[in-house]
Amino acid sequence: MESFKRSPNSEDKIIKREKIITELKKNALCTVKEASEILNVSEKSVRRAIDIDKIKTVRLGRFLRIPAEEILRLAKGEVTLLSVEEASNLLNISKHMVRAFIKAGKIEAFRLAKSGPYKIPKSEIDRINHEGIIE
Repeated sequence: MESFKRSPNSEDKIIKREKIITELKKNALCTVKEASEILNVSEKSVRRAIDIDKIKTVRLGRFLRIPAEEILRLAKGEVTLLSVEEASNLLNISKHMVRAFIKAGKIEAFRLAKSGPYKIPKSEIDRINHEGIIE
């Protein structure tokens, strides 16, 4: 009988994330790989965010390290990024309208890559709902 490697379930991921966060509190710096595991994104996404200065880093010789407090800030959700689809659901408008408002400057958004999908800070959606800009 052949044994199959099962993918870690969400409970295992949460436990692993908590363990890494505990380790981060002990260490001052972490690698891009550790940051990607904590933030539950790809290493490539972390590197893109670093390139556009969304994540602060420290260079140690040829190695790039991310301060623990920076990862903890992102892991706590102080900067929650939403997709166009998630924003459209929260604002009760179509994805097409969200993109139109981004182009018109009514919604602040950015791309991690030149042609990648838009990312919208949750705080921006809260601002729009509070001010009632979109009706």
